[in-house]
Amino acid sequence: MTVVKCLLHISYDQQRRRLLERLDNPDKHWKFNPGDIEERALWPAYQQAYETALTRCSTRDAPWYLIPSDRKWYRNWAISRLLLEHLTALDPQYPKADFDVEECRERLLSSG
Repeated sequence: MTVVKCLLHISYDQQRRRLLERLDNPDKHWKFNPGDIEERALWPAYQQAYETALTRCSTRDAPWYLIPSDRKWYRNWAISRLLLEHLTALDPQYPKADFDVEECRERLLSSG
């Protein structure tokens, strides 16, 4: 079975916009972490680490997909397409009954 892994990627500028939105909207303060400001200084190192991880860890049986996520509608569409393609390829089926369906149906109908 193939294992699919997705890495959602937002750009440096989009991350800044989203962090500012969280600060500007009191309803989103709970989503903000002051440490994110310091972490942004490490952006180039994170990008290099992601590239290394994707290069070394993505295989035919366990591929990684980098999903551009600046636009949430596109992120959702891309993930939905990947999920649909992989589920279609898996062709999942309900398990077959391991009992006599007709006999059980008749018993249930006759039991009132």
